[in-house]
Amino acid sequence: MDNFLQWLMTGNHLAYASSLLTFISLLLFALGSFIYKKYLVRKGELFISPTFNTKNITYMGIMIACSVSVTVVISLVAPITVFPPIRVAFEGIMIKITGMIFGPIIGLIVGLITELLTMLFIPSFIHPAYFVVAIGFGFWAGLASFTFKFEAKKQWITIAIITVFIILATLFLYNTLQYLDADENGNVKLFGIHVKKELIPSLFLIMMGIMLGICYTMCGVLVLLKKQRWLQVILPIFLICIVTEIIVTILTAAWGDASLLTSNSDEGYISMVALRVIQMPIKIVFNTALLATVYSVLRPLIKK
Repeated sequence: MDNFLQWLMTGNHLAYASSLLTFISLLLFALGSFIYKKYLVRKGELFISPTFNTKNITYMGIMIACSVSVTVVISLVAPITVFPPIRVAFEGIMIKITGMIFGPIIGLIVGLITELLTMLFIPSFIHPAYFVVAIGFGFWAGLASFTFKFEAKKQWITIAIITVFIILATLFLYNTLQYLDADENGNVKLFGIHVKKELIPSLFLIMMGIMLGICYTMCGVLVLLKKQRWLQVILPIFLICIVTEIIVTILTAAWGDASLLTSNSDEGYISMVALRVIQMPIKIVFNTALLATVYSVLRPLIKK
């Protein structure tokens, strides 16, 4: 086990592992969906798969067009959006919304096509990490969106899922980060600055604790204000933001950022991870508020 964790912390192996986790989860979901539709659904109950009916394919086209057009227009106004991390962040909004409403398969298809089309209209740095990020946004958002089906009184299940995910992610990554390569003084180089190796896992532990505190505080405030029905929207979106931020943005996107911004991507990867960990609480709160607003507007229109 120690050898495996040490291997993860060399080069970009942690990014490769997170990308592999996304694709393995995708295969398991596809296999489970096939078994369910083939053997568990009563004969005659399902004539056409609801995933790829005419209506959903039309909405896929609309979501792709919206995401690409908005990104292209913003790039003309603010050229900094050509920068891949910022471009992917703008794309990710509509990709996550698509996954939330239509499920993981449509979400990942929209994510992949959106990234391909955006690259055609906005030539920029090309790296496989950003394609995995686009796919991951749609897939993980769709996979976590099943919690929308819980009624407001059953959102304690979503809180439990958030808590378990944060604890498991914290335990795994905290132990993994202990195996960072350090010099003879026990220092790790981050953006050219030498910092103690123990600081990075401790920083991650603090940030994850902050995220758990934000979740409980948000739930307490909504309950005190007697806005329990908002829990049915806010908590699933908070779960989506947590999952996509850790698995996709922190672990996978840092791989592409390191290749873009540093001369040695193997050494720069952990610097990008540390930078994204610091940004994590602000980004998750902002993304939760933004996605909740967009979802509240689009969901009733699409249901009609």
